[in-house]
Amino acid sequence: MNKIVDIYLPLDSREVPNNEIWPIAIKQLDKLIKVIEKCGWKANVLNSDKPVSSVAEGMQVIKIAKGERFINFMAGWAYPDFSVSPMWQLQHEVPKLLLGSAISDYPGAVGLLAAASGTAHVGIKTDRLFVENFGNPEDYTDAIDAFLNKGSYKPPYPETIEVAVSETHREKARKVIDQLKGSIYGAVGPRSMQMWNKISEAEFLKYFGIAREGFDGLRLMRMAEKIPDKRAEQALNFLIEKGMDIRLGKDPVKDLTKDMVVFQMKVYFALLELKRQFGLDFIGVQDQLDWIEHYPATDLTLGILNNRLRPESNEETMVAATEADDGAAITMQVLKLLSSGEPVGFNDLRYWDAKQGLYWFVNSGALAPYFAYGSHESLEGAWSERQTYMYFKQGGGTCTVVVRVPGVVTWARFSFR
Repeated sequence: MNKIVDIYLPLDSREVPNNEIWPIAIKQLDKLIKVIEKCGWKANVLNSDKPVSSVAEGMQVIKIAKGERFINFMAGWAYPDFSVSPMWQLQHEVPKLLLGSAISDYPGAVGLLAAASGTAHVGIKTDRLFVENFGNPEDYTDAIDAFLNKGSYKPPYPETIEVAVSETHREKARKVIDQLKGSIYGAVGPRSMQMWNKISEAEFLKYFGIAREGFDGLRLMRMAEKIPDKRAEQALNFLIEKGMDIRLGKDPVKDLTKDMVVFQMKVYFALLELKRQFGLDFIGVQDQLDWIEHYPATDLTLGILNNRLRPESNEETMVAATEADDGAAITMQVLKLLSSGEPVGFNDLRYWDAKQGLYWFVNSGALAPYFAYGSHESLEGAWSERQTYMYFKQGGGTCTVVVRVPGVVTWARFSFR
């Protein structure tokens, strides 16, 4: 055994977030290497000069791997296929650890979960570890030691809760299966950010009985351009009148501008028209990277579609998944049917704040204003602000809430194994 562990560092394809996160990653890496050396191993950093920022770079970097262990370290959001396709080139028997930085400022934990989904999708076995404070080696030394010297790290798992499934529940599930059959899902745009979240037309039909229609973002943009300004402005006024806090400003780099929101409302109506033209039952829309390089993001649009109270509404929700995430879209549609048409959220887990007892779901997402207070009569408690410039140069408003609805939360997702 050569006792060498390869360390691979992927990040974003965008220069701005990489420039901000990379210096932090290097400091975290330095502390990680000291822990590795304490465990009796030598670190072989495959890309110490810069993060892997494309599949092509990953394929080249992975060629110099020589260790008997492999750590994929994600200090921030990392495109999943910067990990999955390169890691496929490694020997199957080499133990592989996905390590995510769990600090709240950057989505390293989200990057890890996305990479884990992709590796599971194609059958690459991995362990996973989240580290929040790299300056406290006692928090993660045992985990690194177990991975290096035993070839595997399995964190303690809480005891699972057995939930009794009644015949009434089973009958309801059977009805949902019947409701799915013959429905149509519309996906706007290709795979987002190299994520492994697509379901083929054949698989949608085979497993769910659902037809999958694909549309180019260009079609949606052209449809949005045909929506009159007045109609879009009336939709914006509707949101404000119903209590949503639209936080407008004048500086398009720092602020959410009126023009951004008006465009998002045009996209809202364009998606409703797409639904009408093609008989769609639920949708997914890609934002990154193609759309957001040229237009405001669709987050406010999708969040409102998932709400019953919305402009020109028929008082029904329209399931809309961000990033054309097929796995999320079908899960949301199933949950909507199970709950008799109630809004369903779309979340990325960024951070668990143990002190405040709060989950942070910070993502380009589709969370309906309903989740603020559980009201179908008001949008109060929801707000929209500019998406951060680091990731969204053209801006666009968020659909943001602090969830205050009491009760049991159901988290679910269809995924590949």
